[in-house]
Formats: sequence, structure tokens, C-alpha cells
Amino acid sequence: MIEEKQYPGSWQRAVLPMSLLDAIEAGPNHGYAIAQMLESRGFSPIKGSTLYPALLKLEAAGLLDSFWEEGDGAPGRKVYTLTGTGRGHLAAQRELWSFFKDSVLRQ
Repeated sequence: MIEEKQYPGSWQRAVLPMSLLDAIEAGPNHGYAIAQMLESRGFSPIKGSTLYPALLKLEAAGLLDSFWEEGDGAPGRKVYTLTGTGRGHLAAQRELWSFFKDSVLRQ
């Protein structure tokens, strides 16, 4: 049996903005689904008190847009999309991450 790895909380907090942008790049989605996607990638459960302020900061920075989606018999929800600026920022962050990873793993 393979032991499931848990990432340190400090790592998760550091990469949360980039990870949120990456998750939303796949297509528009609401906060709960984004959190579930990150959990499926190995993140610990992300509390709403962490998730929604992070999404709000990314939106305020112009990296995300949002719209309200009405629910069919259920409450509506805010759906997030990546902006063009967000796509460019994510590409730059991925490149920087690659250099960082390489410097950490250098032997």
C-alpha cells in the first residue's frame, strides 16, 4: 500500500494563488468545485475563509473575472473565469516555478 503524501501547509499557502489560476484555466468554475479540484491534486481541504479571500485578491488584481450563475432550485453561485491578463500571469508563474523547482532539486 502506498502512503498518501500530505504537502506542508506553508507550501500550500505559497502556491495557492498559482494553483487557483491553474484550476480555473481548465474552464469557468465556482469556488467549491475549484477547492475539490485542488483536493484531488493532493491539497488538504481548503476552508472557505482561505479560498474566497484568495479568489477575491486574484479578481481585484485583474487576473480573474466572475459572474453570478442562478441555481435551478438551488442557491446561485459565483463563477470565476481567467482573464487574458490572468493567462499571461499564470504562464509567467509557471516559468518561474520551473526555474525555482530546478534550483531546489539541483544536486
